[in-house]
Amino acid sequence: MHHVHTIAADQPFLDSLIEGLLGWDRERLADTLLLLPSRRACLAARDVFLRVSGGAPLLLPRLVPIGEPDEPGLLIDPALESALPPAIGPVRRQLLLTRLVQAREPGMPLEQAVRLAAELARFLDELHNEEVDLAGLDTLVPADLADHWQQTRVFLQLLAQAWPPILDAEGCLDPAHRRRLVVDALGTGWQRAAPRHPVVAAGVTGSIPSVARLLARIARLPDGMVVLPALDRTIDGAGWDAVGPTHPQYGLKRLLDLMDMDRSAVRSWPDGGPVLLHPRVELWNHVLRPATTTEDWRHQMPLPAEATAGLEVAV
Repeated sequence: MHHVHTIAADQPFLDSLIEGLLGWDRERLADTLLLLPSRRACLAARDVFLRVSGGAPLLLPRLVPIGEPDEPGLLIDPALESALPPAIGPVRRQLLLTRLVQAREPGMPLEQAVRLAAELARFLDELHNEEVDLAGLDTLVPADLADHWQQTRVFLQLLAQAWPPILDAEGCLDPAHRRRLVVDALGTGWQRAAPRHPVVAAGVTGSIPSVARLLARIARLPDGMVVLPALDRTIDGAGWDAVGPTHPQYGLKRLLDLMDMDRSAVRSWPDGGPVLLHPRVELWNHVLRPATTTEDWRHQMPLPAEATAGLEVAV
C-alpha cells in the first residue's frame, strides 16, 4: 500500500504540511523523521512550526535535508555513516584536482587550472547523482571530433583513470557518491526492517535516482508518508500520458512511475479530501497542458470569470 499525498499549488506548502502534522498526537510528532528538500527548508520549517503553533512549547520532529544534490550530509543513521569512508572535503578535493590538471597541462595558468578543477568537481557530483559509471567516460567523446573536443576527452580520462586512485589513497569518497551509498543502504535497511517511528518525506520530487528509490520505499512503509508538491490531479489521462521531459510535472510523473503508483491514488494532504483548486490555478493547469493535447482545450468547461480577471492575452 502506498501512502502518498499532495498539497495543491494554490496552498503554501510548508504551512499546509505543518498544519497537518500539528493535528497528530504530540508524542507521535516528536518521534517523526521529517525529510525535506534542503537545509533552508528545514530552517524555514522550524519557523513555521513556531508560528503555526502560536509559540506553544513543542517537541519538533527530526528535520533532515535530503532532496537536493548540494546536501551531501544526511546524518539519518549514525551506523550507516560510520560504516563508510568519509567524504573528501571540498577544499582538499579542489586542491587535488588542481594538481591533477597542472600535471596534465604544465603550462596552464594556475587560475585557469583552479577553475577547471572546480568544473571537474561539479561534473563528478553530477555523474554520481545520475549514477553514471566513471569507466564509461572515455566513450563520451568520439575520436573523430574536433581538437577542442579531444581536449575534453583528455580531462574526462583524468576523472576515469587518475582520480579514483587518488581518492583511494586519501581513504575518502566523493561527497555525492558517499551520499548515494548512504541513501541506498538506508532504503535497504528499511526494506528489511521498517523503522519504529513515522517517516515523512515532504516537498522532495526525487530528481536524484537514489532519493527517488528511497521515496518509493518510504511510501510503502507501514508508518511512512510522501507529500508531493503541487501534483496536477485534474489533467485528463491523455494529457498526463503526454507529459514529457520538458513539462513541469514530468519529475512527479517519473516518480509515480517508479513507485508503480497511479496518479488517481494520490490523496490530498492531510485528510484525503477532494481536489479543490482556485480558478486561477485551474487556468494555469489548462495553459500547461502538453502541446500535443492543446486541441482538448475546446472540450473543457468554460472557466469562471475570476480565473481570467486581470489577465491580458497577447496574440
